[in-house]
Amino acid sequence: MRAPALAVLIIVAGSPAQAQSESDTPKTEPERLFRSRAPIEFVLRADFDELFKDRDTIKVKELPGTIAITDERKGAVELPVTLETRGHFRLRRNTCSFAPLKVKFDKAAAKGTVFNDQGSLKLVTHCQGGSRYEQNLLVEESIYRMYNVLTPLSHRTRLSRIKYVPAKDTTKAVTRYAFFIEDDDDMAKRNGGKVLMQTGAAFSDMEPSQMDLVATFQYLIGNTDWSVFAIHNIRIIDVGPAAGGFFFPVAYDFDFSGLVGAAYAVPDERLPIKSVKARLYRGPCRRLEELQPTVDLFRGKADSLYAVFKASEVLEPGRQKQAVEYLDGFFETIRRPKGMNDAMGYACRG
Repeated sequence: MRAPALAVLIIVAGSPAQAQSESDTPKTEPERLFRSRAPIEFVLRADFDELFKDRDTIKVKELPGTIAITDERKGAVELPVTLETRGHFRLRRNTCSFAPLKVKFDKAAAKGTVFNDQGSLKLVTHCQGGSRYEQNLLVEESIYRMYNVLTPLSHRTRLSRIKYVPAKDTTKAVTRYAFFIEDDDDMAKRNGGKVLMQTGAAFSDMEPSQMDLVATFQYLIGNTDWSVFAIHNIRIIDVGPAAGGFFFPVAYDFDFSGLVGAAYAVPDERLPIKSVKARLYRGPCRRLEELQPTVDLFRGKADSLYAVFKASEVLEPGRQKQAVEYLDGFFETIRRPKGMNDAMGYACRG
């Protein structure tokens, strides 16, 4: 995946995805489901006991279900769906009693509804009972919103309030928040590109300004659980010749971040930190003047990033306060002269 040697000489300031904010107009609009931020409410019926009984990442079990929703255009509708568990760490029974799901839609049945033209979507669920886990989910969804503020090269989300009704015992129904994540291909298409599923990429293969944005964002939220080389919690987007041989990294899956602070989240033992709350910059080593445009971007978007949490109507006041204080630590770092230069010590070691 190595970019051409001459690519380093190309000025990429006009590249189609560099440092665009949510207010900029992307190449195409997101699908209908992701055009609104308002939470949607629906009932999801399925045999959840059977679905969660065997959790095998190789032999995935699919089970039928239905979504009952009052659609703004079609009124009360019931849509057939197919459900399967997904994920790795959160799929483990000792991590999450309620596993993350993939929801597959019948496009013909969903036509004209809020799920119009959706094939299959990841659904991030509440993991365990109790408000702490639901609040963790809401913080993670807010992280995606912050990412959207910084660049359209990010997945849109749609918060949902779901009543899960077990097929065999409706008395065990629970209502929890969840959120859908925009399909990878739709996200790439919206940005004029396609997903490249190939391991072995280096930082030097990535468009520099977008790579710096991603690495700085991961530092902001305190996330070390990602890798461009292994495409771990990273999608790589190819936008064609316009990028001069470079590719564009897109981060996702932020439950191991310090900002979320999940009870099960621990840093890789090979890293020089003992808690996910401790920030560690894992991006490419840059000179301070090279990273300055990225630092300026984050400073300029600070109010909008804070507003994601301060304006939230679903986060508990305590979690809002914790999130704001965690962001404070980042902005204090980049406010100080050479703050990010010091933060890059791990990336620039040796």
